[in-house]
Amino acid sequence: MSIEQQLSRLNRYLNILAQEAPFSAARLAVLKLIKRNNPVTLSQLAEFQQVSMPTMSKLVDELQNSGFVIRAQSKDDARQRWIVPTQKGILKLVDIEVENQHFWHERLVSLTDEQSEDISKSLDLLLNTIKPEPF
Repeated sequence: MSIEQQLSRLNRYLNILAQEAPFSAARLAVLKLIKRNNPVTLSQLAEFQQVSMPTMSKLVDELQNSGFVIRAQSKDDARQRWIVPTQKGILKLVDIEVENQHFWHERLVSLTDEQSEDISKSLDLLLNTIKPEPF
């Protein structure tokens, strides 16, 4: 099987896992950006994620309705609204990280140290080659 076919297969599996997750990958990416860039504006988030303002507004609305973020008015500019994570949102990120670690540990525990190292080096090389946007 070619590397392109293997990557396509891996991408398909990861997409299936993401669809089965109770917290969407899009919402997770936005919540991580909000936490990392706290405070941040809606337009900054849309630019970071390279999506339209209505799309980003919908994602932020979902996060706000779930209590993971709040919109706060700027003290300097009444027209400016900042988006900040709530304690609940920060704890959700921690929970998801722990769940992800358990998920991958359960699937990779049978690998030898050498196999784990080989996979890690290959993933580093792949990530450096495709240079994905930071999350």
